[in-house]
Amino acid sequence: MLKKFFILIILTFILTGCSEEEPILTVNTEGKETVIDAETIYTNQEAITFPAVVRSSGEKPVETEYKGIELSKLLKSLDIDISNYSKATFNASDGYRIILSVEEINDPLNVYLSFERDGQLLKSKKQGGKGPFQLIIRRDPFSQRWIKHVDEIIIQ
Repeated sequence: MLKKFFILIILTFILTGCSEEEPILTVNTEGKETVIDAETIYTNQEAITFPAVVRSSGEKPVETEYKGIELSKLLKSLDIDISNYSKATFNASDGYRIILSVEEINDPLNVYLSFERDGQLLKSKKQGGKGPFQLIIRRDPFSQRWIKHVDEIIIQ
């Protein structure tokens, strides 16, 4: 009986440890799919830390610090040219979706794919977080078009 109990505990531990998948981001351009693993994003030389103000309905604005990559620079580092396209659709694992123009994405210091907040990696939705990737639009005065849990970008 004790042996079965330990086997059950070990199996639970193994399955729980393996249940969290490695974060990935998929970029689709005219049917070409590029899968970007988290390590590629986390270690990108273009990643910077930047201030942002989080505004939530009914709450006071909170100044915070994010780490991420300007989206235009990330795409360029992956040899994804968006200059001949007009928009990008961002899909999140929770079903939320936004669309940005290529002009907004190419606007310097505006659109960032973030992966850290206040020095901590963003947690997945399953872990109760807003990550593993969150799109921050710095020139969005009310943070209304920020999108958490980003897992797919469709360039059109």
